[in-house]
Amino acid sequence: MPLEMDAIVTAFGLTPLDEGTATGEVAGFDVTATHIGMGPPATRAALRRLFDSGEQVDHVMIAGICGGLDPDLPVGTLVNPEILVDHTTGATFRHSPPGSAPMAGKLVTTERVMFDLDLSRRFFADGCIGVDLESAAVAEVCEERGQTWSVYRCIGDRYVDGLLDERLVALSNQDGSANLDEVAKLLAAEPELAARMTQLGKDAANAARLAAEAAVRGLHALAV
Repeated sequence: MPLEMDAIVTAFGLTPLDEGTATGEVAGFDVTATHIGMGPPATRAALRRLFDSGEQVDHVMIAGICGGLDPDLPVGTLVNPEILVDHTTGATFRHSPPGSAPMAGKLVTTERVMFDLDLSRRFFADGCIGVDLESAAVAEVCEERGQTWSVYRCIGDRYVDGLLDERLVALSNQDGSANLDEVAKLLAAEPELAARMTQLGKDAANAARLAAEAAVRGLHALAV
């Protein structure tokens, strides 16, 4: 999402080139950040374009927010999973990030945001502590190409808190930006949602910042 891209640009100290790309040098590496949009199809397409471009790629990172599945992990908790799971195919990928940060649990990637409480509970019972829309797709394409990869996620919301629902997800464009016209319509009809939306926005921005900062630490670990 744009807020995740903004957090990455800030944490890495990158220079925006256009609306969706920023570059810079960090820890001796040339770093390029690309806004890929939401969901596995957009993720796969972006990575395949990158690899087919002929550019040298040393390591692929994805950083941003995820949904929390463990009721005991608060919003703002960094997730460093041992295993990534593609919910649609059942494929699993072992996470081997640079550095020595402890890893635990699984991160599951779904095709869309889901509000099935029983499914969320089953994910957690299966060892998944977070859910997102892109990470397993990153692992899939990178492993197809023999490319190393790592994931940096932070919990931005939790299904147990009930702050996010279908109406609010529908306010997002495909690239993750807010559809401001639809936001205005919803708030005009239900002004009491303003406080909830403000809290979700604040939590998401903080989680994106923490995830981006974790990715910077991962980059420095690559340089060792």
